Amino acid sequence: MFERVGRLAVRHFVLVVLGWAALLGGLKMAAPPLREALTFDDAAFLSDSAESIRAARTLSEAWPDDTFGDSAAVVIERRSGRLTPADLDWMAGLEAWMAGPEGPEVIQFTQSIRSRPELARALLSKDGRATLLLAAVRTPPFEPPTNEAVAAIRAHIEATRPAGLGVFLTGQSAVGADEHAAISDSVSKTTVITLVLIILILLFIYRSPVAPLVPLVTIGVALGVAQGAIALLAQAGMKVSSLVEMFMVVIIFGAGTDYCLFVISRFREDVSRSREYRATLVSTFAVVGAVIASSASTVIVGFLSQGAGHFGMFRSTGPAMAIAISVTLLAGLTLTPALMRAFGRMLFWPAHPERLPTPLDAAAEEGVA
Repeated sequence: MFERVGRLAVRHFVLVVLGWAALLGGLKMAAPPLREALTFDDAAFLSDSAESIRAARTLSEAWPDDTFGDSAAVVIERRSGRLTPADLDWMAGLEAWMAGPEGPEVIQFTQSIRSRPELARALLSKDGRATLLLAAVRTPPFEPPTNEAVAAIRAHIEATRPAGLGVFLTGQSAVGADEHAAISDSVSKTTVITLVLIILILLFIYRSPVAPLVPLVTIGVALGVAQGAIALLAQAGMKVSSLVEMFMVVIIFGAGTDYCLFVISRFREDVSRSREYRATLVSTFAVVGAVIASSASTVIVGFLSQGAGHFGMFRSTGPAMAIAISVTLLAGLTLTPALMRAFGRMLFWPAHPERLPTPLDAAAEEGVA
């Protein structure tokens, strides 16, 4: 079976490359960005029977107009002494902006010692150096409208804050926005670091600027296709944890590089003993294809077993990663040999040129075909 797959990929390498490019482009246009389709709130993965979820449902039924936990708190302090009347005037202006038409639309109501003097004992410190400005948020933490509101409030504070006054935004909404930003930053850094390390490792192994392009293109296409497929599933209603994006980068880059190294290394050994490039490429895949398929199948089964977990995050993360590995395996079995056929004798340039085969003559080409 793997010999037939390899032969088709080698013979029709142009169609294979174009097919993967079309699939990647189609998913990029049809699917939303993966990061926008992910679920960042871990509480969303809890079952309806969880005690915290039942308690939140009871609160929302009893007080439908109030928010519990979906809040923001502005901490205002002056370490050099008591808050001045000018500081409190600025806080009142900030409160008016947050609750007014120019402020974030998701702000439901605000509370401070200016708007609710009866709450002074709860909102003002005993030494008069610090006070709280509370805001109820209509949308849950981690959601894009909430994150945008947090960013807008912080920008307004930074632009208008009086000198010497410490102003900090916290609360569930702010913590969720910071966590979202931290996860996004971690994914970006992980991607860059992983890519750089893989490039350095491949350059060290092959001593060629061309050979590393095969695994890099294969991995890049597999990652893009997997992200698009999972984004479509998330858009259709499947809850996918924000951790999937980071795991996907590490798993696909690691597994994809591994699969390509198996193929390219075995092919380099085989082709050094043969003068027939295409025939050797096909025979290599007849052997290595089964190896990488069995390796990927083990990982896929392992990830699918997470679908039996009670926690919703595990139930969604496992199948999502199984999809990612399946796409990587399919790319390794089809796109990798197609790219190797496309590069031809330039694949290992300039390392050991004397060991590479000469181009096939017409008779050999016809024989393989």
